[in-house]
Amino acid sequence: MGYDSTLFYGTYEYYAKYRPNVPEEAVQIIVEQFDIKPVDRILDIGCGTCQMAIAMDGKCNEMVCLDSDLEMLKQAKKEMERMNLKQKIILVNCYAEDLMKRKNGLGIFKLATICRAFHWMDQNKVLTDLDSLISEDGGIAIISDGSFWTGEEEWQHAVKKVVQKYLGEERRAGKGIFKESPEPWENIISRSAFSVVESKEIEIVRTWTVESIIGWLFSSSFASPKYFGNRIKTFKKDINETLLSINPGGIFNEHDYFNLILASRPRK
Repeated sequence: MGYDSTLFYGTYEYYAKYRPNVPEEAVQIIVEQFDIKPVDRILDIGCGTCQMAIAMDGKCNEMVCLDSDLEMLKQAKKEMERMNLKQKIILVNCYAEDLMKRKNGLGIFKLATICRAFHWMDQNKVLTDLDSLISEDGGIAIISDGSFWTGEEEWQHAVKKVVQKYLGEERRAGKGIFKESPEPWENIISRSAFSVVESKEIEIVRTWTVESIIGWLFSSSFASPKYFGNRIKTFKKDINETLLSINPGGIFNEHDYFNLILASRPRK
């Protein structure tokens, strides 16, 4: 799927505040798998508000965080200044598909991470381009987790129905409709230079409130605030009433999986 620049318009503050952190266990797996050291450089593609850089703080020397949405990067900068991270963070406004145009300025990395963003990219092109940006002993880590749209909890089904009531049956994505990848990402990656592919799954339990559920929805490409116009207050009221009818206490658990695809080149 090619990237639509309108996908996350108006979501930025919600994205920074309500998107769940990358679990420490996932970070440890990545660090151990690729032998990441404090002197290494990491490229994070489709960085959003830098959740990956925040999770990797102190694990490497420098992270170059790339995103095509300038407003998202402005929000990321605010987060970086607020958190005072140990490692050097460089924010680059660039499409994932334009890596080669920036090659000379980017340099070589031990690792490239793509967290919750691989589905928006021209995957074959990005993988091809990364071959010349990743050191011989390095690799790539594709990271993803669930969505309220596909979640299996009772409250997630109820939330999805409310979203559909306002925005239609199909899952929106910017100017278009979201389409799933026609084949597993592992298959796509295995045809690239990074053909040694390993998948890992981390079971996680998250606790949500009505506020954080609405915040997450407003951080998403399918329920961005811009879609609701003057109905946004009515939508929030509807979500609130729906959730409290399921649990008047206003606390909701989610069982999910954090998925890692770790890939490197064959050993020579």
